[in-house]
Amino acid sequence: MPPVSSRYAAPCAPQPSLEPILGGTLALLTFYARTPNLAAADKIARNLALIARHPEASTALQTVCTRLFTDWLGPLEVQDAAAGGEWRDVWPMPATPQ
Repeated sequence: MPPVSSRYAAPCAPQPSLEPILGGTLALLTFYARTPNLAAADKIARNLALIARHPEASTALQTVCTRLFTDWLGPLEVQDAAAGGEWRDVWPMPATPQ
């Protein structure tokens, strides 16, 4: 009989194939280039993280996607960023409230 913890553990969901994730990410990047959108940027970052951990991805692709993922996230420590550094380069810094 399996241990109690394994009897009640949720089964692992099968990981999707790498190609649909790559295709979806390229489509999102194209959409984002035409119309910057925070929801699309968030999904792009999540897809890059999926690719970086995907078992079908080569080591080189995993490394590139890991680096791109951190770029899409922006500064890790906003308080350590230069003035305006918390804003992504594609978004203009908002005007100061008057």
